[in-house]
Amino acid sequence: MAWFVFGFILAGFVFAAYKINMLTLSGGLASWGLGMVVYGAFGFKGLGLLLLFFITSSLLSKWGKVKKLQMRTIVKESKGRDSGQVLANGGGAFFAGAGYLLFPHPFWLLLLIGSLAEAAADTWASEVGVLSRAEPYHILRRRRVERGISGAVSSLGLTAAAVGSFLISAAGSLMFFNGTQSLIVFSLAGLAGFLGNMLDTVIGGTVQVSYRCKRCGAEVEERFHCGVECDKLKGWSVITNNAVNFASSTAAGLTAGVLILWI
Repeated sequence: MAWFVFGFILAGFVFAAYKINMLTLSGGLASWGLGMVVYGAFGFKGLGLLLLFFITSSLLSKWGKVKKLQMRTIVKESKGRDSGQVLANGGGAFFAGAGYLLFPHPFWLLLLIGSLAEAAADTWASEVGVLSRAEPYHILRRRRVERGISGAVSSLGLTAAAVGSFLISAAGSLMFFNGTQSLIVFSLAGLAGFLGNMLDTVIGGTVQVSYRCKRCGAEVEERFHCGVECDKLKGWSVITNNAVNFASSTAAGLTAGVLILWI
């Protein structure tokens, strides 16, 4: 009965997010399923950590929205996050919850914190970094590039990534651990999240697929831009931004999870 009541309440929150264009319909369904699994495994604390990531990331997406809409490299998301984006950032948390329900162990808790720390780092870097006054530096091409191109970094974006990662790790460590353990988890999960974001940057700049718009000439991540089909520029078609986000966040979570064995 409690599960039914909670599921109904969570559905209400998800529906509200859908109505204010934070989520699409598919994104809402994926968020509800993810929330139920995380709640079942880690209770309200786990759900609170998930909501902290979702709410802060959604609010940051609104920050500087007018300026972002003017950037030709930025994907225009008028109807909110879809299921692919939800699972790309929350897939690690889903596996953490499912794993804990099947085989309870602190490993899964660190996987939850680490994966969400990386997801926050990536989102914060993307949403804040593009607002930097200076053009970002592509770490592999070794030159300045247009804002919004995968593989590029800025001092503002790196700072935002660190703040996002350590915010989630701080919340997770305080919720689930005490004393020295809390400090260790805060440090390890935060570092894993930040380094996972750097892995995301490297993959994004190398094998992630990108295209060249035939109409405006911009380097973009989507296949269609300016109403026309783009020419493939680099990378593998199956390695999309969502795939990179999922791999990086899961890798960060697994790293944090393995480190729990030494605590």
